[in-house]
Amino acid sequence: MPEQPIPEQDPVVTKSYALHYVLAMVILMATLFWALWDEGYGQRPWKAFQNEWKQRYTAFLDKTRPKSESEVKNVQSSPEYQQLNQVYQQADAAAKPRKEELQKHIADLSAQILAVQNVFTDRRAYVNALTYKMETDTSASSKESKRKDIAEYKQKVTAVEFPDGHKEKFNYPQLEEKYNDLKDERTKLNAELGDVLKPVTAASTIIAIGNP
Repeated sequence: MPEQPIPEQDPVVTKSYALHYVLAMVILMATLFWALWDEGYGQRPWKAFQNEWKQRYTAFLDKTRPKSESEVKNVQSSPEYQQLNQVYQQADAAAKPRKEELQKHIADLSAQILAVQNVFTDRRAYVNALTYKMETDTSASSKESKRKDIAEYKQKVTAVEFPDGHKEKFNYPQLEEKYNDLKDERTKLNAELGDVLKPVTAASTIIAIGNP
């Protein structure tokens, strides 16, 4: 195909579009500033009212705060409040030893779970990948081969280093059982901790109701 001749009045060569670009840029900038103004103020006429309300309400709170603080002190010095607070302090003191023991045990279990999880997660992912390959394989002999590979891998022993520095060795079923047992034990301790804290929570709630 023969090359087309370049016209004598080629607009790309003979004309400048700088003015057009400047005008387009000015229009775009004006549109941007108008949109920002409209978004911030034009569509939100309540902003002035909101600012005025904030100033007035702040002034109101500054005036009423001394009175409120005085009322709170009066409530806290009343015999009823002192009695409720004493009940709370007694409940908290009674629950404190077992609460701290349970919290420490739960923290230790969480650290052990993390140690086991770091190993178990990788092994479980590998087992799941092998299982998926086995299930999607169309060859019966290949399925059987992969099934044996999974069984052999699950019997492979892996060491887990616990937070106190000691190590224990587990195959896959033992590792899974250890992981689940630790989580179950932590769940039971959390439930027991909730029971231990019930009297403290109840006493605290009563104080909060009596001291709004």
